[in-house]
Amino acid sequence: MLKSKRFWIGLVITIVCLYLAFQGIQLDKLAGSFSQFNWWWLPVLIAVFMISYFGRVFRWQALFDPYKPRWGQVFAALNVGYFLSNITPARLGDLARAYLLGTIEKIPVAHAISTVVVERALDGLTVVLLLLALLPFIPNVPQEWVTSGLALGAIGIGALVGLAILARQRERGVAFLQRLVSPIKFLDREGLWRFVATMLGGFSVINSPRPLLLAIFWSLEVWLVSGLLAWLTMFSLGIHLPFAAGVLIQVAAALAVTVAPSPGQLGVFHLIAVSVLKLYGVDPNQALAYAFVLHGLTYILLMTLGIGSAWHEGIDLAKIQNISAQNRAVDEAASA
Repeated sequence: MLKSKRFWIGLVITIVCLYLAFQGIQLDKLAGSFSQFNWWWLPVLIAVFMISYFGRVFRWQALFDPYKPRWGQVFAALNVGYFLSNITPARLGDLARAYLLGTIEKIPVAHAISTVVVERALDGLTVVLLLLALLPFIPNVPQEWVTSGLALGAIGIGALVGLAILARQRERGVAFLQRLVSPIKFLDREGLWRFVATMLGGFSVINSPRPLLLAIFWSLEVWLVSGLLAWLTMFSLGIHLPFAAGVLIQVAAALAVTVAPSPGQLGVFHLIAVSVLKLYGVDPNQALAYAFVLHGLTYILLMTLGIGSAWHEGIDLAKIQNISAQNRAVDEAASA
């Protein structure tokens, strides 16, 4: 991992964002803000987090249609995937969880990867729609946030439409992609294009009303309940703002991580949370304490779930490293 460029890029992003988040912070006031946390809120925050997280499991399961992976296995693979994403840059856990679930449930890995692509596109569209809905309730919203959100939304819609067309016309889609990359001789491999054809088949869920509507429903549930978690965390620290502020923090952080990925959103989330709360006039010291509490809570819970699932599935450290290495193994399998 230390030899990976993505690791060092993610580390630099984390350091820069934390440096910016700490600008103007007084450590004594920051410590005082931490002491305001009301521990009676902790069970409520954990329960709300789990409700949102279960929505992610149900959504990913719906995207496998017509395959029917077991809910428990989807849950375990998602846990391990988030565990890896929290310790590696560029969301490598997404590919790892697709490989893990595909292997366990005897589903083509290419199909499993396609579900992750659709899931991420739905996430992008959902947060952009929520951002647009929140605009009337955001004081002094930066114009660049709106512009970036609209741009990402347009890209997400275009990607979903394109994937739907390719899935409906799979043979023509593969032929089109082959012609597009024909100058690159390295890609002229039969195994690779079988892999691509299987992956395009996985995008056919976009053309299936029932599973797609289920996935959209769970996407809304995931992000609205995540916003609820962010909002309730404010109350645990004595910050009293409207519900829109909690949703905005989650939405803005999701958009920022798309542009500047860091391991476990470390640094990026803190900078975004401080910037959002600044719009509402919250003291920077209190805002940064809030960012550390909310991020720390979700990070610890995700790591605990990941370690627990790895233990339950008999996945030790060596196997976790091997799963992470499947990002390269997928290419090897495709060229076989």
